[in-house]
Amino acid sequence: MPLPVLAMMACTFCIGTAESVIAGILPSVARDVGVSLTAVGMLISVYAVTVVLVGPLVTAVTIRLRLRRAVLMPALMGVFVLGNVQAALAPGFGWLTAGRVVSALAHSTLIAAFVAAAREMAPADRRAAWGAKVTLGIGLSSVAGVPVGTLIGDAYGWRATFWALAASSLAATLLLMRCTVPEPPPTAAPRRPGAAVTGRRTPALPGAVLLVAVVIALGTGGVFTFYTYASPYLTQAVGLEPRTVTVLLLLYGAGGLVGNTVGGRAADRFPHAAVPATLGTAAAGLLLLALPPDGRWAVAGLFCLLGAAYFATIPALNTAIVTAAGPSSPTMALTVNNSAFCVGIALGSWLGGLLLARGHALPSVAAAGAALTGAALLLFLARPRRRGAQAVSGVTAAGATGADRSAAAAP
Repeated sequence: MPLPVLAMMACTFCIGTAESVIAGILPSVARDVGVSLTAVGMLISVYAVTVVLVGPLVTAVTIRLRLRRAVLMPALMGVFVLGNVQAALAPGFGWLTAGRVVSALAHSTLIAAFVAAAREMAPADRRAAWGAKVTLGIGLSSVAGVPVGTLIGDAYGWRATFWALAASSLAATLLLMRCTVPEPPPTAAPRRPGAAVTGRRTPALPGAVLLVAVVIALGTGGVFTFYTYASPYLTQAVGLEPRTVTVLLLLYGAGGLVGNTVGGRAADRFPHAAVPATLGTAAAGLLLLALPPDGRWAVAGLFCLLGAAYFATIPALNTAIVTAAGPSSPTMALTVNNSAFCVGIALGSWLGGLLLARGHALPSVAAAGAALTGAALLLFLARPRRRGAQAVSGVTAAGATGADRSAAAAP
């Protein structure tokens, strides 16, 4: 793996850990700052809302400023480090919430810039695979980052978790600064006849990008409708021991790492089939999990398969949304992509909780998840195909025109 890609993966590992680790240290935070568990749980929602609503605005500003990657990436990582330092030093719940918001400001733009840079650095037939290497850091954060952060919090207090996050993020930033992430050649983007030349470019996202974003939100929502309540499903509906469920959650993450790698390669080799194949597998897995359990180990196998299928959708959908953006900014498209994933996570958690609150059985969350993911699959298959879409796909997924390289440069 090239050192710049490794450095960017280390950064996304820190970002993914920071996003979710609050769940593991929630009780100790609540006791220390004197608020309810529900209030501390809102820190996850506040982070996600900031990513969804503010992330695209931060990306738009950085595009208009035309910052070089060598400046943009370390600067945003510095903001992320400061947010974690603020959380570690927070004298009360308000300051802790503000620290989470500061960290979240950099989330979407950083991940989008990292994936865009990795895709551009890659050989022509490995763009999705290299982008998947960067997002692999998020998968690793679920398998290793969050559990280690929780252990640190249990042993030394929740503030130590944020100090560890700040230190590891600073180390990843210093490694990134030692690397050379190439800047694309400054090529003028195409413009309409008669359009004024302003020296600045605001990315215009076609409707096809928003349609893919809806597919991402529905597909992710389907998986998280079930995954949010996987532990009670596996213990109460299936009858597994809590210790076994812990192992299965780790295997789910390990399956995700495999799925991320396989999905990246599939998106490079079969860009048009990768999304239907991965979404279809996830929907089928959820549908089978919604049926009456027929053997505990069969359910365990399906659960791990779901992890692989879901993480395989990520590079496939990354390629789909960049392809849909065409000559407009792939970084902005990937920022919207990241926001759509966050919306899907929130949608799934809300829907699963609603079903259970209304008295539905635990397998119903898997059935609802299958319906959402199936709807995402049907929407993707039914999307209108523009004339010349094949050519655009080839340019985005395998090559890159000068206009595309210019768009990827900002940020």
